[in-house]
Amino acid sequence: MIIVGVALASFVLGDFLNPRKYSRRRMVNIGVVDGTDIAGTDFNKKVEEDLEMRRQNAGNQSISPAEQYSVRQSVWQEMVSTIILGEQYNKLGLVVSTDELDDQIRGNEPHEYIVQNFKDPQTGKFNPATVTRFLQNFNNLDPEVQKRYLMLESMIKADRLHTKYNDLISMGYGIPDLFAKDDYMDKNRKAKLRLVGVKYATIPDSTVTASNEDYEAYYDKHKADFEQDASADIDYIIFPLTASPEDRQKIAEQVDQITQQFRTTKDIPNFVNAVSDNKYDSTWHKEGTLPVQIDSVMFHSPVGTVYGPYIDNDVYYIARLVDVQMRPDSMRASNILIAYQGARGAQDITRTREQAKQQADSIYTALKARPSEFTAMVLKYSDDPSAKQNGGDLDWFPDGKMIYQFNQACLEGQVGDIVRAETPFGYHIIKITGKKPLEKVVRVAMIDRAIQPSNETDQAIYLKANEFVSRHPTLSAFEKGVLDEGLDKRSADKVEPLSNNIAGVDDPRQIIRWIYNDKTQKGDVSPVFDMGNAYVVAAVRELYEKGIAPLSEVRERVTPLVLREIKATKLIGQMKEALAAGDDLYRLAQKFNTTVDTLSDLTFGSYNIPKFGPELDVIGWIFSMKPGEVSPPLKGTQAVYVVALDQYIEPQQQPNYQQQISFMANSMKSRVSREVYNTLEQRADIQDNRVKYY
Repeated sequence: MIIVGVALASFVLGDFLNPRKYSRRRMVNIGVVDGTDIAGTDFNKKVEEDLEMRRQNAGNQSISPAEQYSVRQSVWQEMVSTIILGEQYNKLGLVVSTDELDDQIRGNEPHEYIVQNFKDPQTGKFNPATVTRFLQNFNNLDPEVQKRYLMLESMIKADRLHTKYNDLISMGYGIPDLFAKDDYMDKNRKAKLRLVGVKYATIPDSTVTASNEDYEAYYDKHKADFEQDASADIDYIIFPLTASPEDRQKIAEQVDQITQQFRTTKDIPNFVNAVSDNKYDSTWHKEGTLPVQIDSVMFHSPVGTVYGPYIDNDVYYIARLVDVQMRPDSMRASNILIAYQGARGAQDITRTREQAKQQADSIYTALKARPSEFTAMVLKYSDDPSAKQNGGDLDWFPDGKMIYQFNQACLEGQVGDIVRAETPFGYHIIKITGKKPLEKVVRVAMIDRAIQPSNETDQAIYLKANEFVSRHPTLSAFEKGVLDEGLDKRSADKVEPLSNNIAGVDDPRQIIRWIYNDKTQKGDVSPVFDMGNAYVVAAVRELYEKGIAPLSEVRERVTPLVLREIKATKLIGQMKEALAAGDDLYRLAQKFNTTVDTLSDLTFGSYNIPKFGPELDVIGWIFSMKPGEVSPPLKGTQAVYVVALDQYIEPQQQPNYQQQISFMANSMKSRVSREVYNTLEQRADIQDNRVKYY
């Protein structure tokens, strides 16, 4: 008992006395921006809202890890920008008033978000009256629709504030005529010149020796070029979860047994749901829409035909033809919904089911006598939130798209009929307004069973990975173990804290969180990570801290640049010596076994020197020279040059430079929209703690 008590006390006090571990365990903020906390609860709430919206838009409840990562990234950026820009708006007193927001929504020139979201689905055109009707009926709308609209308003307000802010800055810039004229002259004045360029490649790298002093001199002069974010280089091994031959044999036997039962079962949907990896799908299929292995068979066989099992991409499939019918590809209908308390989506409805049925029967009877009043009845009675925008018209919908009872009523009726149906949403009075021609369709029951490793195989692969970690706990042992056991080692370089990409790993965030754990150090080997379809073991080969990379880390990268500096110094000395007897470019070219190049259309805005490549500094020097002048040897990025400027060819003067002014102003305005926020973000004090949680 004493031993256990001491151990527990040590564990608790160890956590408490370790400031890094304790503070991290207590941390509740995802980040801090200029002293403003981004609370984890607020961040997670916004992430979940955006994920839910994405699910609804995609009609799919399954969101992949990559999509979740993307949403978290965008939410973070949105919350950071809201704080950073909010500080600017407050300093400047920028607001969007109620009247201004209303004008953006219902004014003569509504915001583009309003135009996009309130277009007529039939014509694709925007009708302002649609917005007015929507807002008048706002309190009766589904809460989810209300929530989406309020988010739209927030987006409009944020965009309006951002536009005001950018306009204030961009309108503060003006382009004087003199600046416009100078810019025009710079871009159109041409230099006529002769030059000799001696490329660095004429001196082989093998003949140049760089000392430590050379490296240090170059590094000290260019330190700003070596700014880096925190990152890591890792090696890792993937232990894929694959079925063993024994697993495959066992699954094959199970599938054969399922196939025999599938041929005779009477309750097909429940049987499929009981044995298949995916649920029964009652969709009707046109010819050409089924998998190629079964399409022709299902369309040219009697009902009850079973095909399979066959294997596709390590999945067994068995198909049974359930039914064959002649059905329309799509239908069109108008709808009056009479909802009742307890029906789906009827939160604000107080009428009972019996009252709803009575009202629906009354409307149906009236419309059978006076069908022309259908649209008027829609606007007067329908509880469908979209009824006032579309007059009850649901447009064309694919067969099977609507809820079963509604779809069946449309299918069994004729164009022009007014029919009734009850669904979980309430009672419907339906006017069938269109049907496409009948065509042959089939309903096919599909059973799919993935060929997966058994629990025993899964455990064996995990034990193999875990034993590797136990026997190779350090980087050097890890590398040796890979060679000894003939394993396939992979590498990932410059993995950043918030990256989401490690080749061959579907969701690498748990690996990256381990890399940036307070306790993980260079040379550490990870525990076994369960990736769902594989186990992964990683080792940290290098850790790079945020800031200026030390020379030891960039030495290999700067070697060609250091050699270039040494070559430039050597060539400049040789060329100066050759020019000591006079500025004869042809003699200089002969000495260095090259040619004199003549250029006549080089401008200050040029990027390249023909035959050589990008040389912005050299071009800048040329346009500072006077006609008749010969330059000293000029160090470029591709070569060392000597230039003889013969003359400038001046462009024709313009009566005015308004076109140039407009071009420069638009260029400046676009830079404001691109660069102002980036600058504010770079200057902000941002503490990002996401890697500790995601």
